[in-house]
Amino acid sequence: MPTTAFTSEPSTVTVTGTATATAVPDIVRLTIGVSVTQTAVSDAFDAVARLSTALTETLHARGVRGADLTTAGLSVHPQTQWSDGGRQETTGFTASTTFRVVLRELEPEAANSPAAVIAACVSVGGDAIRLDGLEFDLDDRSDLATRARELAWTAAESKARQFADLADKDLVVPMRGRVAAMKADSAPIAVERGEIEESISVRVRWAMA
Repeated sequence: MPTTAFTSEPSTVTVTGTATATAVPDIVRLTIGVSVTQTAVSDAFDAVARLSTALTETLHARGVRGADLTTAGLSVHPQTQWSDGGRQETTGFTASTTFRVVLRELEPEAANSPAAVIAACVSVGGDAIRLDGLEFDLDDRSDLATRARELAWTAAESKARQFADLADKDLVVPMRGRVAAMKADSAPIAVERGEIEESISVRVRWAMA
């Protein structure tokens, strides 16, 4: 008499582990530049050239060199206004240049602290100085991301083992998984540098026996 064998899908459990690792920032990324408006385009350009040279010399004197100082932009554009006759007239020209700067001495009392460097730049640039951004960051985020992944995996495995125990089964091996890096932020910047966060979410499917 023929027989029929019935098979069933192996028992599995799918869990998500999310974790956040933190670290104290070790650099500041600063975006700073100069902008000047003059009647003649050549005068605006010359003024920016002179001020940007003074600015880079000040940054060099503060220990910012090599890849830590990069020219990020240079622009010249006209300033216009509408005349009584309904026409646009050029009233002057604005020339601007921007630098991306990495600062590595973050202690407030350091000679080249972010506050000291910014004050020195303002001193040489005056009203022409433009501060477009200041962000605390890590020079190398790889260790932070590694710790976040390890913590997320541990959290996922702990959940899976709990479910296996409740089902009176043994957790065998992970069958498949997916890792998602969530948005990494630095803490709001006022005076203190706060902490950098890296969040990782791991979704893993385990077999149970």
